[in-house]
Amino acid sequence: MLFPTSELSEILKNIPLFKGIISIWGDFGVGKTTLCLQTAINNVRHENKIIYIYSKSNFPAEKIIKLSKESIEPLKNITFIQTESFEDLYNIVYNLEFLILNNIKLKKEKFTLIVIDSLTDFYRLGLNKEKKEKNYNINFNLNQILANLSFLNNIYNIDILIVNEKVNKLINNQIIEVQSGGKVMEYWVSLNIKIERTEVLKQRKLIITKHPEIQNIEFTYNLTNEGF
Repeated sequence: MLFPTSELSEILKNIPLFKGIISIWGDFGVGKTTLCLQTAINNVRHENKIIYIYSKSNFPAEKIIKLSKESIEPLKNITFIQTESFEDLYNIVYNLEFLILNNIKLKKEKFTLIVIDSLTDFYRLGLNKEKKEKNYNINFNLNQILANLSFLNNIYNIDILIVNEKVNKLINNQIIEVQSGGKVMEYWVSLNIKIERTEVLKQRKLIITKHPEIQNIEFTYNLTNEGF
């Protein structure tokens, strides 16, 4: 995976035989989608083929044009898929292997990256404290989605990048920031990239955690209309 910043790309290069799901998470509007779109565009520039699944109501055409800094013609190698519900996302991810295999059958360029922005938008809308059975089913489906993405990563050597939201959780009388999805996310995600705001308006801190060989590496970047 080729990130828009050399530091992030170098981290992955320095992890021997890295496999697994990478999660970009943080507060609303902190720049998660921008980093994912930049990553997709950067990979397209290196002639890679990408699947970009998004849950937002509007296609981010204007942002893509600004971030690409050029004609959108090179973006023809990105397959954009919009989801309309959590069930829709589940079905799309479940059927991704058919799309990948059909691409291989037709001897087209192989997909090298799958981006999901955002994995838990519809998931959180479906949760209900008073309906434990429904929550169990939703968490089971989230687990299945991540399991299938992990399978695609391992079998077809396709990088997986997901966007996730920040939630506050009370642990030992302290409010802790965690990813939406709880223990399911903890189990399946191999590398976390948390984006935080700083005291400087357009500055963001990126904190990389989770992998055994990484001990909370931090970078600081400016976020402008042209991205990180």
